[in-house]
Amino acid sequence: MGMIGSGDSEGGDEFQLGPIIQTIRAGWKWPVLLGGVAALLALIMVLITSPKFEAGGSLYLASAEKNQPLSSDALSGISLLTGLVQGSNMDTQIEIIRSRDMVQRAILASGINAQVWNAGHRPGLSYAGWVFGGRELSLYAPPPHALRALYAEVTNASLAGQVLTIRFAQADKYQILHHGKVLLTGLLGQPAVGPDLRLTLDPVQPQYVPAAHAEYQIRINSPLASYDAMMSSGALSVSQVGGLADAAGAGRTSYLVGIHYQSADPYAARRFVQTLMQTYLTETGSWSTDQAGATYDYLSGQLKKIRTALSAADTRLANFQSKSGVISVPEAAKELIQQLATYETQRSQTKITLYGLQQIQKALAQPDSKLNPYLFSNVQDPVLNGLSTRLAEAQTKLDSLQKLYTSAAPQVVQVKSEIASIRSAIGNLVNNQERIANQQLQSIDSIIGQTRAQMGSYPRSELEIISLTRSTEVLGKLYMFLLQKQEEAAVNKASTLTKNRVLDTALVRDKPVAPDAKREILLDGLLGVLLGLGIVLGRYWLHPGFRSEEEVRRRYPFLPVYGLLPAEQIPPKTQATSFKMPDPRSSYGEALRLLRGNLYLAAGEGRGQVLALSSAIPGDGKSTLAFQLAVALAQDGKKVLLLDADLRKPHAHLAFRVAQEPGLAAVLAGRSSWEEALHHIEDTGIDLITAGNTPPNPSEHLGSGKLAELLVALRSHYDYIVMDTPPFPMVGDMLTIGPLVDRLLTVAKIEHTPRRAYQEHLQGILGLHRPSGLIIFGIHILGSYRYGYGIHAKGGSWASAESWRRFLVSLRNRK
Repeated sequence: MGMIGSGDSEGGDEFQLGPIIQTIRAGWKWPVLLGGVAALLALIMVLITSPKFEAGGSLYLASAEKNQPLSSDALSGISLLTGLVQGSNMDTQIEIIRSRDMVQRAILASGINAQVWNAGHRPGLSYAGWVFGGRELSLYAPPPHALRALYAEVTNASLAGQVLTIRFAQADKYQILHHGKVLLTGLLGQPAVGPDLRLTLDPVQPQYVPAAHAEYQIRINSPLASYDAMMSSGALSVSQVGGLADAAGAGRTSYLVGIHYQSADPYAARRFVQTLMQTYLTETGSWSTDQAGATYDYLSGQLKKIRTALSAADTRLANFQSKSGVISVPEAAKELIQQLATYETQRSQTKITLYGLQQIQKALAQPDSKLNPYLFSNVQDPVLNGLSTRLAEAQTKLDSLQKLYTSAAPQVVQVKSEIASIRSAIGNLVNNQERIANQQLQSIDSIIGQTRAQMGSYPRSELEIISLTRSTEVLGKLYMFLLQKQEEAAVNKASTLTKNRVLDTALVRDKPVAPDAKREILLDGLLGVLLGLGIVLGRYWLHPGFRSEEEVRRRYPFLPVYGLLPAEQIPPKTQATSFKMPDPRSSYGEALRLLRGNLYLAAGEGRGQVLALSSAIPGDGKSTLAFQLAVALAQDGKKVLLLDADLRKPHAHLAFRVAQEPGLAAVLAGRSSWEEALHHIEDTGIDLITAGNTPPNPSEHLGSGKLAELLVALRSHYDYIVMDTPPFPMVGDMLTIGPLVDRLLTVAKIEHTPRRAYQEHLQGILGLHRPSGLIIFGIHILGSYRYGYGIHAKGGSWASAESWRRFLVSLRNRK
C-alpha cells in the first residue's frame, strides 16, 4: 500500500459533539473546582466589602415647565436663527444640578468630603457586620459624642487625604495637629480658618461638648477630588423621572428630576442629596431675581426723580395761579399738553428698552461671560428670549464636555462654535433693536419739539400758565407710567422667585444596593465554571493527539479496525504493578474478547501466527494490550507465547514477576537456547520469553538473522506468538521485526497519541507491506454506545456483510 496522505486531511477538524461531551465529563473537576473557588472568593469579598446604601429625592422644576422653547412659528422668516433656539430646558436644568460648582457646594455644605471619628476607633462596617448586626440602619447612626466637619477644605494640597488629629484643650476649644504641628485653632460650632485648612466643626448632638483632652481624628479630601470620584464611579445619578402620556398616547415631557447618591454611610448619603436639592433651589432662585431686582431699582430711582419734579411743578403752578388769577388753559392748549404728555411717556418707555439692550451689550462685550437668561426680560422679544435659553443650554453642555475632553476635542470645538453662533445672532438682533430704539427716540424728541413750538404762539400771559400746566400734566402722566412699570417690575420680580420645589425629601432605603451578595456569588461562580470549561475545552482543542475514535477512522479509512478498547477501565501500567486481567464482565473485558474474535476472523485457523504490537510513542498502552491479548488467547484454549522484543525498555518480567535472564537478548547472542529462556505462567496459561538484560547494541542483535530462525523454530510449537515491540519510529527496531511477522497491530490512544507522530509511524508500518490493523485505545462510551469490533460503520454498529467480505479480501491480498 502506498504512503498515506497528510495528517491534516479533509474533515480532520470536523466538529464533533460527542467527544466534547466526554471531554467535559472527564474534566468535570476543573469547572466544579474553579466555580467553587470563585464563588468562595466572591463570598469572602462580599463579606469584607462595605455595603453601599442609596439615598434618593426628587425635584419639581416648575420653571422649566414655564419656560418652554419657542415654536418654529415664532422663527418663521429668520433663517439665520432657525435651529438655534431649539433644545430641552429640562436637559439644561439636569446639567446645572450635575455641574461641578453645584455639586462641590453641596459636598462642602453636607460635609461628606470629611470624616471625623474618635481616636483609635475608625468608623466603618463590613457587609458581614451589617448582616450579623441585624441588618438595621441604626448600626450606622452616629453616636452621641460624634462630630461633623462642614465646609472643610485644605488649602495645602499635601494635607489632602491625610489623617489629622483634633485635640480639645478645654470646653469647646480645639486644635488640629499634624505630626505635632498645630494647623488650626477653633471653637466648636464656629467657622475656623487657618493657613492650611478651614472648616466648621459641629457636634452631631447640638448640646454635646467634648471633654477636655478628648481626641478625634479627621481626614479631609478636596471637594474636587470627591466630585471626580463621585462622577467616575457613577455614585451620583441625576435624571428625568418618567414621562407623561396625553389622551392620544403621545409622550409628554416630565418636569420631575430624581437625584440618587450611593455611599457607605446611609446618613451621609441622605444628607448630601437633601443639601444638593436645597443648593440648587437657592442658587437658581438668586439667579432668577438678580435682573428683575436691577430693573425694579432702576425704575424706583426714576420715580423718585419724577415725583420730586412733579411736586415742584405743582407748587409753581399753584403759586402762579394765586398771583395772576389765571386759572384755566385754552382747550387747544389742553390738547397739545395731553399729546406732549403721551410723547413723553413713549420716550420713557423707549429709554427703558434701551436700558435693557445696553445691559445685554455689556454682557456680550465680555467674551467668556455667561449671559443670564433674565437679562432679556426688559426687552420682551420672543426671539431673544429663545436664543437666551438655547445659549444657556449650550454653555452647560460645554461645561460638561470640558470635564471629559481637552479644548481641542471635536465635541468641544463644535459646542464652542455653536455658542459663538448664538452670541453673534444675539448681538445682531440687539444692535438692530438698539438702532431702531434710537431712531424712535429721535422721532419722539422731534415731535415733542414741534409740539412745544406750537405752544409758543399763545399770548405771554397764557404761555406761563400753559407751560406750568404742561409740566404738571406731563410729569403726572410720566409718574403714573413709571409707577405702573414699577408695579410690573415688582410682579416680575415676585414671579422670578423660583417655583421649583422639593417634591420628595431625601430618603435612604434600609437595604444596601451593593454588593448584591446572591448576584455576585452566582455570577463569579458561573464565571469560574466557564473558566474551568474553557480550560477543559482549551486542552481538548489544543491537544496534539486524536480527539476521538471517529477522528482516527476519518483520517485513516483504509486501515481495518480490529478493536476499540474503552478508556474507563484501562488497567494501571504493568511496569508499576503486577499483571492483572480485567474483569471479564466489564466493558473492557468484553472489548478484549471481541478483539480476539476479530483476530480469529482475520487470521483463519492457521497455526503459528506471529502478531507484533507497536505504537507511535510510549504510553499508548501497547505493552499492556500485548500482555492482555496473549492471556485472552490462552484463555480460549490456544497455545500462546508472549515474546518481549523490546530490548531497550523491557518490563514483561516485572509484570509477570519472573527472572529477567535468560531472555531474548541471550538467545539471539547464542548464550542460551529458547527452551532455557522459556517461562511458563501458571495462572495465565501462557509461555513467556523476557527481553533479558538490555544489550549495548539492540539493533545488531535483532538484525543478525537469529530472530528469523527463532521465529521459525517457535511457530511449530505455538498457535500464536504475540510480540511486544518498542515504539516506532522513535526506535527503528520495527524495520527489522516487521518483515518477520504475520500481522502488524498498531495502537493509537485517544487524547494521547499525537497525530503527526502517528502519521509518521503509520507510513513506516505500511511501507513494510505486511497485513496491518488498528486498535484504538481509550475510547469514551456515549450513552447506549455498543462496542463493535472489526470493520465498523459510522456510529459504532457492525459493518454490512459486503463490507466484511471486502475486508477479508484485502487481508488475503496483503498476504
